[in-house]
Amino acid sequence: ASTTPDPILNVTPGSNLTVNIGNVNNRGQISGTKFNDTNTNGTFDPGELGLSDITLYLDLNQNGFLDEGEPPTITGINGEYSFLDLPPNTYILREISPPGFASTTPDPIIDVTPGSNITNINIGNVNNRGQISGTKFNDTNTNGTFDPGELGLSDITLYLDLNQNGFLDEGEPPTITGVNGEYSFLDLPPDTYTIRETQAPNFDQTTPDPIINVTPGSNITNINIGNVSNRGEINGIKFNDGNANGILDPGENGLDNFTLYLDLNNNSLLDIGEPATITDEFGFYSFEDLPPNVYIIREVQKFGFSQTTIDPVIDVDPGSNINNVNIGNFNEFL
Repeated sequence: ASTTPDPILNVTPGSNLTVNIGNVNNRGQISGTKFNDTNTNGTFDPGELGLSDITLYLDLNQNGFLDEGEPPTITGINGEYSFLDLPPNTYILREISPPGFASTTPDPIIDVTPGSNITNINIGNVNNRGQISGTKFNDTNTNGTFDPGELGLSDITLYLDLNQNGFLDEGEPPTITGVNGEYSFLDLPPDTYTIRETQAPNFDQTTPDPIINVTPGSNITNINIGNVSNRGEINGIKFNDGNANGILDPGENGLDNFTLYLDLNNNSLLDIGEPATITDEFGFYSFEDLPPNVYIIREVQKFGFSQTTIDPVIDVDPGSNINNVNIGNFNEFL
């Protein structure tokens, strides 16, 4: 646009006139960056990255939609954008929101004047999805904490109980723990979630079901969930108690081929359905995979042997491994 009036010149014989005529670019431009506002403070902070491939437009009719004839642009690899060659006007800059993102800055309203170059109109977005992760672990000491030395539990199904009915229903997000017990729930809309498990056979949970508040862009880690085996085991040695003192002394050997059993009905007989085991060549025996209970260990008496220890009465707790339950016998013929 012209900035000076049209000159009216009177040229006389031999005159040499210098005439300056002013113009100014009557267009303007707007530029800035579409950025990932990870701390949701609405400011393009150091360390925050640009967001590419997002469509921005000037909403000329202010209806909140990109209509035919309205200027669009697509953000570059670093989130940069620009609108060039704009006639003077007041513009509202809007975006077509990408899936999973929410805006953290208001739509800019920009007054473009002739020749203006308006920069740093930065527009923040944040991922409006969150995630939860942690480990399903074998809580061997049942203290509810994932302690050093405790291992993860694989192949356990966890789920988000959206309707709070305590069951994994169709449409509720499930996941299966990995080889080290690791799990994650990704791409979650903001909400409060309860994590439950499909109970693994022979295990009890030692931590309450986590209740997690997922906010936009949150990455919630270390939501560790403890389980402990609800089975136990008993082991020991059936030994030749040469001095009949009821103690497995140095030099006393194990006795093989003795049948031991858990006398569930306390009738001193080995009945069908009662767990039995036979001592090995070293006299070792074990009863494994036992539900919590109080058990009496008895033996099927062998001719020529007398028991020198009382029948053990053992309280098996979830996850217990009860060792050195040694049972002595005395050979009456030696």
